[in-house]
Amino acid sequence: MARRRVDHAVRVAAAALVGALLAGAAGFAILDHQRGPGVLAQTSTQPPKVVLASPSIQPVVVRPLEEPPFGSFRAVPRLDAVEPITSGVPANATIVMTFDQPMDRQSVELSFKIQPSVDGHFVWRDDFTVQFNAFRLANATTYLVEVRGRSSRGVPLAGARLWSFTTESGSPDSLAPGASSIKVPILTYHYIRVNPDARDRMGFALSVTPTDFAAQMNWLARSGYHTITTEDLHAYLSGVRGLPSKPVILTFDDGYADFYTTALPILRIHDFRADLYVVSGFVGRPGYLSAAQVRESDRSGIEIGSHTVTHADLARTSAGGVRTELVDSRRYLEALLGHPVYSFCYPSGKFTGAVAYQVAAAGYHDGTTTMAGYWHSLADRYIWTRLRISGGESLAQFALALANT
Repeated sequence: MARRRVDHAVRVAAAALVGALLAGAAGFAILDHQRGPGVLAQTSTQPPKVVLASPSIQPVVVRPLEEPPFGSFRAVPRLDAVEPITSGVPANATIVMTFDQPMDRQSVELSFKIQPSVDGHFVWRDDFTVQFNAFRLANATTYLVEVRGRSSRGVPLAGARLWSFTTESGSPDSLAPGASSIKVPILTYHYIRVNPDARDRMGFALSVTPTDFAAQMNWLARSGYHTITTEDLHAYLSGVRGLPSKPVILTFDDGYADFYTTALPILRIHDFRADLYVVSGFVGRPGYLSAAQVRESDRSGIEIGSHTVTHADLARTSAGGVRTELVDSRRYLEALLGHPVYSFCYPSGKFTGAVAYQVAAAGYHDGTTTMAGYWHSLADRYIWTRLRISGGESLAQFALALANT
């Protein structure tokens, strides 16, 4: 009798244990149903557990809860802030976009639109903020900007994605066109660098340090000078358009790489323009500008001019050789830039009357020399004079040279 009571108690306890396990499994199912598809459920990395019951009951498999599909709760990205959005924006302004979550960089760059169209490049500060550095914005122009793209999780951008801004008017023309001659300093630079060889006296003379160059550009800006190009000067003397007050022309010979890496960023700070004389046969060589850098300089408001194909001494070159140097260099640059090239500079300043005649015949509007002078006219446009800026000059010497113009 006692043994039967013990067996009965064991069976009752086993049945109670199975019942409890079954109730627990049902509770998991109810909880999972109540969570709904928009709530994250906790999961386990452990394999499913098998709970053994009595022989008359099937094993109960307790599985970890599954998360709902990720797409059902992805956050929608938005554009948090943009700049500029006002009027009177400088022509060297940077367009900045800040998002509220990490973005897929390529999708943002491919979707970016600006009208009127402007060339430039993107710089990401992090996955949230990108800036578009326009090579040069036009003055007195309203730009419409739009961006789309998607987040790093693939969700398309929502909300406001379109804005506009207007650039400042720029320097007003105060010199009426049509004068027979005008006094304009045309400054000559070569390297903007620290001369790497202290024993190279010629290299030192041709090298203005970045610090000195920046100080010179700051002085020009503070003193009210306005940079123009040789094409602007030609148009003024031809009666086509006027010039701003205190015009100055900055020229850079040979097309060295440090123009792009050092001089151009400093010029952009002041929204200065310049003339860059490129030896077409040297493009892409070590120490010289690449084709892409020449194009970007052009899009940044720099006038690209020819400096021949090989930096030849044109005064000692045959007539046929001169023609090849003039025509081939211009053809290469025009194909590279996609527009006409009108400015020319004589390598080392060497030329003859016959060479100057060929420059005109090749379709150039002007030619600059190494002869010193400040006055320019349409009649002498193929032998325009310049002022060389040498390495080691103090800022006082630089200012004195400009004051004499």
